[in-house]
Amino acid sequence: MRILVTGASGFSGRVIARRLLDEGHHVVAHHRRRPLPDDLAMAEPVRADLVAIDAVPPGLDAVVHAAATSPPTGRSDAVPTETLIRDNALATAHLIRLCAEAGVGRMIYLSSLSVLGRIDAPSVDENTHVSDPDPYGTSKLMGEQALAASGLAGLAIRLPAVIGSGAARNWPVQVKAAIAAGEVVRVYNADGPFNNVVHVADLAEWIARVLAAGGPEDGFRAVPVASAEPVSVRQAVAALAAGMGRAVHLDKAAVSRLGFSIDIGSARSLGFTPMTTVDALTRFGGEGDLG
Repeated sequence: MRILVTGASGFSGRVIARRLLDEGHHVVAHHRRRPLPDDLAMAEPVRADLVAIDAVPPGLDAVVHAAATSPPTGRSDAVPTETLIRDNALATAHLIRLCAEAGVGRMIYLSSLSVLGRIDAPSVDENTHVSDPDPYGTSKLMGEQALAASGLAGLAIRLPAVIGSGAARNWPVQVKAAIAAGEVVRVYNADGPFNNVVHVADLAEWIARVLAAGGPEDGFRAVPVASAEPVSVRQAVAALAAGMGRAVHLDKAAVSRLGFSIDIGSARSLGFTPMTTVDALTRFGGEGDLG
Protein backbone atom coordinates (compact mmCIF):
# COMPACT_ATOMS: atom_id res chain seq x y z
CA MET A 1 0.00 0.00 0.00
CA ARG A 2 0.97 3.61 -0.50
CA ILE A 3 0.52 5.30 2.88
CA LEU A 4 1.07 8.92 3.89
CA VAL A 5 2.37 9.34 7.45
CA THR A 6 2.27 12.96 8.59
CA GLY A 7 4.64 14.10 11.29
CA ALA A 8 7.12 11.35 10.37
CA SER A 9 10.01 13.30 11.92
CA GLY A 10 8.25 13.28 15.29
CA PHE A 11 8.35 10.60 17.96
CA SER A 12 5.23 8.56 17.21
CA GLY A 13 5.16 9.31 13.49
CA ARG A 14 8.72 8.09 13.02
CA VAL A 15 8.07 4.74 14.71
CA ILE A 16 4.83 4.23 12.79
CA ALA A 17 6.48 5.08 9.46
CA ARG A 18 9.39 2.74 10.24
CA ARG A 19 7.00 -0.10 11.09
CA LEU A 20 5.05 0.39 7.85
CA LEU A 21 8.28 0.36 5.84
CA ASP A 22 9.29 -2.86 7.58
CA GLU A 23 5.92 -4.34 6.57
CA GLY A 24 6.75 -3.63 2.93
CA HIS A 25 4.50 -0.61 2.36
CA HIS A 26 5.44 2.44 0.31
CA VAL A 27 5.57 5.21 2.90
CA VAL A 28 5.23 8.87 2.01
CA ALA A 29 6.86 10.53 5.01
CA HIS A 30 5.69 14.06 5.72
CA HIS A 31 7.69 16.49 7.85
CA ARG A 32 7.60 20.22 8.39
CA ARG A 33 10.56 21.66 10.33
CA ARG A 34 12.75 18.79 11.51
CA PRO A 35 14.45 16.65 8.85
CA LEU A 36 13.50 13.03 8.49
CA PRO A 37 15.66 10.62 10.51
CA ASP A 38 18.15 8.36 8.75
CA ASP A 39 16.07 5.24 9.39
CA LEU A 40 13.38 6.60 7.06
CA ALA A 41 15.78 6.96 4.13
CA MET A 42 13.70 4.47 2.13
CA ALA A 43 10.55 6.55 2.50
CA GLU A 44 9.35 9.11 -0.04
CA PRO A 45 9.88 12.49 1.65
CA VAL A 46 7.39 15.34 1.56
CA ARG A 47 8.21 18.57 3.36
CA ALA A 48 5.23 20.88 3.84
CA ASP A 49 3.07 22.94 6.14
CA LEU A 50 -0.21 21.02 6.13
CA VAL A 51 -2.26 24.21 6.36
CA ALA A 52 -0.75 25.49 3.12
CA ILE A 53 -0.64 22.43 0.83
CA ASP A 54 -2.72 22.39 -2.34
CA ALA A 55 -3.05 18.61 -2.70
CA VAL A 56 -2.03 15.36 -1.09
CA PRO A 57 0.52 13.14 -2.86
CA PRO A 58 -1.14 11.09 -5.62
CA GLY A 59 -2.18 7.47 -5.39
CA LEU A 60 -2.57 7.18 -1.62
CA ASP A 61 -4.39 4.20 -0.15
CA ALA A 62 -4.52 5.56 3.40
CA VAL A 63 -3.24 8.30 5.70
CA VAL A 64 -1.88 8.09 9.23
CA HIS A 65 -2.11 11.61 10.60
CA ALA A 66 0.41 11.90 13.43
CA ALA A 67 1.51 15.52 12.94
CA ALA A 68 0.53 17.82 15.81
CA THR A 69 1.69 20.60 18.09
CA SER A 70 1.36 19.94 21.81
CA PRO A 71 2.39 21.69 25.03
CA PRO A 72 4.56 20.03 27.70
CA THR A 73 2.75 18.10 30.44
CA GLY A 74 1.39 20.46 33.07
CA ARG A 75 2.01 23.51 30.88
CA SER A 76 -1.15 23.89 28.84
CA ASP A 77 -0.40 27.61 28.47
CA ALA A 78 3.06 27.07 26.96
CA VAL A 79 1.75 27.11 23.38
CA PRO A 80 -0.59 29.90 22.23
CA THR A 81 -4.15 28.76 21.60
CA GLU A 82 -4.08 30.16 18.07
CA THR A 83 -1.04 28.00 17.27
CA LEU A 84 -2.77 24.87 18.56
CA ILE A 85 -5.90 25.61 16.54
CA ARG A 86 -3.88 26.32 13.39
CA ASP A 87 -1.49 23.36 13.61
CA ASN A 88 -4.00 20.82 14.89
CA ALA A 89 -7.59 21.71 14.05
CA LEU A 90 -7.18 23.71 10.83
CA ALA A 91 -4.35 21.58 9.43
CA THR A 92 -6.33 18.41 10.10
CA ALA A 93 -9.51 19.75 8.53
CA HIS A 94 -7.57 20.90 5.46
CA LEU A 95 -5.81 17.55 5.10
CA ILE A 96 -9.11 15.69 5.41
CA ARG A 97 -10.73 17.85 2.73
CA LEU A 98 -7.84 17.24 0.33
CA CYS A 99 -7.97 13.50 1.02
CA ALA A 100 -11.68 13.43 0.25
CA GLU A 101 -11.12 15.36 -2.99
CA ALA A 102 -8.35 12.95 -4.02
CA GLY A 103 -10.41 9.85 -3.26
CA VAL A 104 -8.32 8.74 -0.28
CA GLY A 105 -10.90 6.79 1.69
CA ARG A 106 -9.14 5.87 4.96
CA MET A 107 -7.48 7.82 7.73
CA ILE A 108 -6.08 6.98 11.16
CA TYR A 109 -5.84 10.10 13.29
CA LEU A 110 -3.67 10.29 16.39
CA SER A 111 -5.92 12.13 18.82
CA SER A 112 -5.55 12.48 22.58
CA LEU A 113 -7.33 11.68 25.81
CA SER A 114 -7.10 15.44 26.36
CA VAL A 115 -10.22 15.78 24.20
CA LEU A 116 -12.22 14.56 27.21
CA GLY A 117 -11.19 17.47 29.43
CA ARG A 118 -12.09 17.00 33.09
CA ILE A 119 -12.51 13.31 33.92
CA ASP A 120 -14.68 12.54 36.94
CA ALA A 121 -15.47 8.87 36.23
CA PRO A 122 -13.36 6.01 37.64
CA SER A 123 -12.91 4.56 34.16
CA VAL A 124 -12.62 6.06 30.67
CA ASP A 125 -14.04 4.31 27.62
CA GLU A 126 -15.27 5.06 24.10
CA ASN A 127 -18.45 6.67 25.46
CA THR A 128 -16.98 8.94 28.15
CA HIS A 129 -18.44 12.40 27.73
CA VAL A 130 -16.39 15.50 26.95
CA SER A 131 -16.18 18.07 29.74
CA ASP A 132 -14.39 21.38 29.24
CA PRO A 133 -11.15 20.36 27.48
CA ASP A 134 -8.20 22.77 27.50
CA PRO A 135 -7.07 24.48 24.25
CA TYR A 136 -4.94 21.51 23.19
CA GLY A 137 -7.76 19.06 23.86
CA THR A 138 -10.17 21.31 22.01
CA SER A 139 -7.86 21.49 18.98
CA LYS A 140 -7.64 17.69 18.83
CA LEU A 141 -11.40 17.33 19.34
CA MET A 142 -11.99 19.65 16.40
CA GLY A 143 -9.82 17.33 14.31
CA GLU A 144 -11.94 14.36 15.37
CA GLN A 145 -15.11 16.24 14.47
CA ALA A 146 -13.76 17.10 11.03
CA LEU A 147 -12.91 13.45 10.38
CA ALA A 148 -16.30 12.27 11.65
CA ALA A 149 -18.10 14.66 9.29
CA SER A 150 -15.92 13.93 6.25
CA GLY A 151 -17.34 10.64 5.04
CA LEU A 152 -13.88 9.02 5.16
CA ALA A 153 -13.48 5.74 7.00
CA GLY A 154 -11.84 7.15 10.10
CA LEU A 155 -10.29 5.89 13.31
CA ALA A 156 -9.29 8.44 15.93
CA ILE A 157 -6.94 6.98 18.53
CA ARG A 158 -7.24 8.82 21.83
CA LEU A 159 -3.72 8.55 23.16
CA PRO A 160 -2.50 8.61 26.75
CA ALA A 161 1.21 9.23 27.47
CA VAL A 162 3.14 7.56 24.66
CA ILE A 163 6.46 6.08 25.78
CA GLY A 164 9.50 4.53 24.14
CA SER A 165 13.04 5.55 23.30
CA GLY A 166 12.97 9.24 22.39
CA ALA A 167 9.70 10.06 24.16
CA ALA A 168 9.44 13.55 25.59
CA ARG A 169 7.25 15.82 27.67
CA ASN A 170 4.95 13.42 29.48
CA TRP A 171 4.64 12.17 33.05
CA PRO A 172 6.61 8.90 32.67
CA VAL A 173 9.42 10.85 30.99
CA GLN A 174 9.48 13.30 33.89
CA VAL A 175 9.51 10.50 36.46
CA LYS A 176 12.29 8.70 34.61
CA ALA A 177 14.40 11.87 34.60
CA ALA A 178 13.82 12.37 38.34
CA ILE A 179 14.82 8.78 39.11
CA ALA A 180 17.95 9.08 36.96
CA ALA A 181 18.91 12.26 38.84
CA GLY A 182 18.37 10.61 42.23
CA GLU A 183 15.57 13.03 43.06
CA VAL A 184 12.51 12.32 45.18
CA VAL A 185 9.53 11.50 42.96
CA ARG A 186 6.40 13.30 44.09
CA VAL A 187 3.20 11.43 43.25
CA TYR A 188 -0.46 12.11 43.89
CA ASN A 189 -2.97 9.43 44.81
CA ALA A 190 -0.21 6.82 45.07
CA ASP A 191 -2.66 3.94 45.48
CA GLY A 192 -5.00 5.07 42.72
CA PRO A 193 -5.29 3.12 39.44
CA PHE A 194 -2.92 3.81 36.56
CA ASN A 195 -2.64 2.57 32.98
CA ASN A 196 -2.51 6.01 31.35
CA VAL A 197 0.35 5.01 29.08
CA VAL A 198 1.01 3.12 25.85
CA HIS A 199 4.30 1.98 24.37
CA VAL A 200 4.88 3.36 20.89
CA ALA A 201 5.81 -0.11 19.63
CA ASP A 202 2.31 -1.37 20.52
CA LEU A 203 0.76 1.66 18.83
CA ALA A 204 2.73 1.19 15.61
CA GLU A 205 2.05 -2.55 15.50
CA TRP A 206 -1.69 -1.99 15.87
CA ILE A 207 -1.85 0.70 13.21
CA ALA A 208 0.02 -1.54 10.78
CA ARG A 209 -2.40 -4.37 11.56
CA VAL A 210 -5.50 -2.20 11.05
CA LEU A 211 -4.24 -0.94 7.69
CA ALA A 212 -3.19 -4.40 6.48
CA ALA A 213 -6.68 -5.69 7.28
CA GLY A 214 -8.25 -3.00 5.10
CA GLY A 215 -9.27 -0.75 7.98
CA PRO A 216 -10.41 1.56 9.27
CA GLU A 217 -13.87 0.31 8.46
CA ASP A 218 -16.57 2.57 7.01
CA GLY A 219 -17.77 5.25 9.40
CA PHE A 220 -15.93 6.88 12.26
CA ARG A 221 -14.85 5.72 15.70
CA ALA A 222 -12.83 7.43 18.41
CA VAL A 223 -11.37 4.95 20.88
CA PRO A 224 -9.03 5.33 23.85
CA VAL A 225 -5.91 3.21 24.12
CA ALA A 226 -3.63 2.41 27.05
CA SER A 227 -1.54 -0.39 28.46
CA ALA A 228 -3.28 -3.50 29.79
CA GLU A 229 -3.81 -4.40 33.45
CA PRO A 230 -3.86 -1.16 35.48
CA VAL A 231 -1.69 -0.96 38.58
CA SER A 232 -1.38 1.61 41.34
CA VAL A 233 0.60 4.79 40.69
CA ARG A 234 3.16 3.58 43.23
CA GLN A 235 3.57 0.29 41.33
CA ALA A 236 3.89 2.15 38.04
CA VAL A 237 6.79 4.21 39.37
CA ALA A 238 8.41 1.08 40.81
CA ALA A 239 8.19 -0.66 37.42
CA LEU A 240 9.86 2.27 35.71
CA ALA A 241 12.64 2.30 38.32
CA ALA A 242 13.09 -1.46 38.00
CA GLY A 243 13.66 -1.12 34.27
CA MET A 244 16.29 1.50 34.96
CA GLY A 245 17.97 -0.59 37.62
CA ARG A 246 17.65 2.30 40.04
CA ALA A 247 16.18 2.86 43.47
CA VAL A 248 13.28 5.27 43.78
CA HIS A 249 12.19 7.48 46.65
CA LEU A 250 8.54 8.50 46.68
CA ASP A 251 7.00 11.57 48.23
CA LYS A 252 3.36 10.57 48.52
CA ALA A 253 1.49 13.87 48.38
CA ALA A 254 -2.13 14.25 49.37
CA VAL A 255 -4.71 13.28 46.78
CA SER A 256 -5.32 16.23 44.48
CA ARG A 257 -7.79 14.52 42.16
CA LEU A 258 -9.49 11.19 41.66
CA GLY A 259 -7.56 8.61 39.70
CA PHE A 260 -9.01 6.73 36.76
CA SER A 261 -8.16 3.78 34.57
CA ILE A 262 -8.65 3.44 30.83
CA ASP A 263 -10.92 0.74 29.45
CA ILE A 264 -9.32 -0.58 26.24
CA GLY A 265 -12.15 -2.94 25.32
CA SER A 266 -13.09 -0.94 22.21
CA ALA A 267 -9.52 -0.91 20.96
CA ARG A 268 -9.15 -4.63 21.69
CA SER A 269 -12.20 -5.30 19.52
CA LEU A 270 -10.24 -3.68 16.69
CA GLY A 271 -7.18 -5.86 17.24
CA PHE A 272 -5.21 -3.86 19.78
CA THR A 273 -2.99 -6.10 21.95
CA PRO A 274 -0.82 -3.94 24.22
CA MET A 275 1.76 -4.81 26.84
CA THR A 276 0.75 -4.72 30.47
CA THR A 277 1.35 -1.48 32.33
CA VAL A 278 4.22 -3.03 34.28
CA ASP A 279 5.85 -4.46 31.15
CA ALA A 280 5.51 -1.21 29.18
CA LEU A 281 7.01 0.91 31.96
CA THR A 282 9.77 -1.58 32.72
CA ARG A 283 10.72 -1.68 29.05
CA PHE A 284 10.71 2.13 28.86
CA GLY A 285 12.88 2.29 31.95
CA GLY A 286 15.59 0.35 30.13
CA GLU A 287 15.41 2.35 26.90
CA GLY A 288 17.72 5.22 26.05
CA ASP A 289 20.31 7.11 28.08
CA LEU A 290 19.76 6.88 31.84
CA GLY A 291 22.25 9.65 32.59
